[in-house]
Amino acid sequence: MRRAIGVDLGGTKISAGIVDEYGNIVKKVEHETHASLGRDAVIERISHAVDELMEDSIEGIGITSPGFIDTDNGIVLFAGNIEGWTGLDMKETFRERYPGKKLKIQNDANMAALSEKWIGAGRDFKSFVMLTLGTGLGGAIYHEDMGLWEGFRFQGAEFGHMILYPKGRACNCGQDGCAEKYIAGSALSLNYLELTHNKLTGPQIIERLESDELARLALDKMIQDLAVFLVTMTNCFDPEGIILGGGFIHSRRHWWDALLEAYQRECNRPDGIQILPARFLNDSGIIGVAKTVLDDMRRNG
Repeated sequence: MRRAIGVDLGGTKISAGIVDEYGNIVKKVEHETHASLGRDAVIERISHAVDELMEDSIEGIGITSPGFIDTDNGIVLFAGNIEGWTGLDMKETFRERYPGKKLKIQNDANMAALSEKWIGAGRDFKSFVMLTLGTGLGGAIYHEDMGLWEGFRFQGAEFGHMILYPKGRACNCGQDGCAEKYIAGSALSLNYLELTHNKLTGPQIIERLESDELARLALDKMIQDLAVFLVTMTNCFDPEGIILGGGFIHSRRHWWDALLEAYQRECNRPDGIQILPARFLNDSGIIGVAKTVLDDMRRNG
């Protein structure tokens, strides 16, 4: 059975696994990204994860990255979370380290959507939009006739950089008011900071929901912003479904029902669309990017 290594590069964590032809992760490792140490340190940590998993039977490696990714050439056109990552030729960098191995470099949110279409929550959808709520806000658009929409400059479905609040919070991309400054784990921290002048992480705020009224207000604002954003997705793309993934979904028991209620309240025609949590969450990028390698290997024998 053919196997490939999938690596999912996140803002805080690198997850990697060996994936078989059925989408099963047969072995997995995780490491902190240490993005603050810059490009070379992150490259070494990705390589360390791959080396831990490498076996003679592995024919290819797929790596996801946040940002705008030229998937034809494996180049990072823009990424704001890792110093020096913009402009990196990832394919050439890792080809030198793993000669003879097939390499695929992909956008992380697109690969999360691909995994959900293959064996996850999007399996029965002919069209869907996916949002990944993590350190930032990623997105993907899938339609059965066109597959994943990458866009002319590989910026398709970069929902995190749609402007939600004109002249709002400054974003690393150079714009002000981007959606990911209001809808993501880091956005919850910003909401709380504005209310309290106290800086806490998203998980710390979630832990305080029962005892801290301002923590609840910070979450309520994020729920409302996300609901409005989902209405925009509905009216722009008219998909069969919207899938929400990313690490922040682990806390959904605290806010999922409130989100659906807010969506019903805000949307002019809410009936008929399904809003679902992703099935694979933190493993989706691994599975999706490994699938692109396995598919390529199958096509080329």
